[in-house]
Amino acid sequence: MHARAARPAAGPRYRLAVGLALALSAVRCTPGQARPDGGAAGVVSPPSKSAPAAPSTGGEPPLLARNDAHGAAAATSPTSGPATVDVPAPTQMRDSVAPLVDGVKASVVTILSTKIIRRMAREDPWSAMLREQFGLGGPQVTQERAQSLGSGFILDVSGVVLTNNHVVAGADEVVVKLADDRKLAARVVGSDPATDVAVVKIDQPPANLSAVTLGDSEKLRVGDYVLAIGNPLGLGQTVTMGIVSAKNRAIGEKLGELDPRYQDFIQTDAAINQGNSGGPLFNFRGQVIGINSAIINPGVAMNVGFAIPINLARQIADQIRQTGTVARGYLGVGGEDFTAERAAELHVPFAAGALVNVVGRGTPAEAAGLRPNDVIVEIGGRAVDSFRHLPIAVASLRPGEKATLVYLRGGKRVETTVTLAAQGGPGGGAHLFLGIDVRPLDAREARSVGLGAGQGLAVTAVDPRGPASGVLEEGDVLLQIDGQPVTFDRLRAYEGRVGSGRSVLVIQRGSARFGLKL
Repeated sequence: MHARAARPAAGPRYRLAVGLALALSAVRCTPGQARPDGGAAGVVSPPSKSAPAAPSTGGEPPLLARNDAHGAAAATSPTSGPATVDVPAPTQMRDSVAPLVDGVKASVVTILSTKIIRRMAREDPWSAMLREQFGLGGPQVTQERAQSLGSGFILDVSGVVLTNNHVVAGADEVVVKLADDRKLAARVVGSDPATDVAVVKIDQPPANLSAVTLGDSEKLRVGDYVLAIGNPLGLGQTVTMGIVSAKNRAIGEKLGELDPRYQDFIQTDAAINQGNSGGPLFNFRGQVIGINSAIINPGVAMNVGFAIPINLARQIADQIRQTGTVARGYLGVGGEDFTAERAAELHVPFAAGALVNVVGRGTPAEAAGLRPNDVIVEIGGRAVDSFRHLPIAVASLRPGEKATLVYLRGGKRVETTVTLAAQGGPGGGAHLFLGIDVRPLDAREARSVGLGAGQGLAVTAVDPRGPASGVLEEGDVLLQIDGQPVTFDRLRAYEGRVGSGRSVLVIQRGSARFGLKL
């Protein structure tokens, strides 16, 4: 079976490489499905080495879509580490990478997920009338099984497997198929749509599992050779080779209904296709440095694939394994990239960083003394060279964690400490689209506008340079979106849809209400 990708009318379209759908998939990971782009988390952001053998230049290009598994995310368990794998040094692979493949292929798996869809059978009006009159019970309910497949890799010999969230999202049943074709029942431990990472656990792991070794994606260099292993198009385990084409990529378009908001992709020309999602991207030392996750439609581009950096995936997987959920820090600023042009406007020296345009009230940023026109260059020991990278750095920190914050004010370096809040919690606001900062309505405020507890959001700050400037104001109340009460989670889900004009946000300002097309 071949998955056909629709040719976009204009511009590149991004697609989930979730894998071959064996039936109509309710898991929303069928081939050809679009996926949404991620937004900035933790801040208020506007929408808007060498091996002797050279890689082959031939081969089929990848479809650009999000692949199904996030590669290795969690660090190996201290009580059950990875099985020892003999991986040759790059200098030993003179004419072939087969020794490297032999050393790592046993740790790569196929993941089959099944969603049980319950449907009410259609009945004609005459049958419905007879059933209601004579009390013959409710309409018949049928069940359909929708299946899809992706890839993954064994993180720990205790049976922990890393994959993409979109590979297992909504699955009622999960089966892990090993490289030797053994099929093992498994369950989803937890997942994180914002990064598209999921942790799966084999129910009864055999004693001879082979686990991967995690590398350091920060040390990866453009031009490094890489191997991608997965199960494209249901063909079975397949190996492709290429190089790292670029780092720190943001796709910037919707990739479907799931919302990977934190995008810091590794770009590679190693051929990736539907079904590779969740599979590992190896360096030439046999270490996983990324999770193959997305590809570009071959009707637009060839051999342009994207992988989630393993350092990011590891942080997410660690939290999922420890608590089953993911908590992220929140800073509470809105802004833009600091450019040489903006530096000239402000009459200060230029240094790459995140320019602060707005500081939310009651936020950790305000408590730390940040002001508009400050330029954040580092947080938590991680360099920030653009506003896009600020939410990724902030989200890697935990709520309540104290972090060193370095910023430039008037060209002078200032160092302080900030205590991060939880996203959506007290002092946490929400880093929403349109460059606004919001807080939840209290029970009294919600009742006054006809909403229930936990519904409705009040605008507390508006980025003067953001797209909402001149449209939304401090004090506005966000009531509904597409007829549903506004909540943090519901509004976040619309981040990748801004600009489509298909959704309406209802806003109350004083006693007046109006709609805003998104």
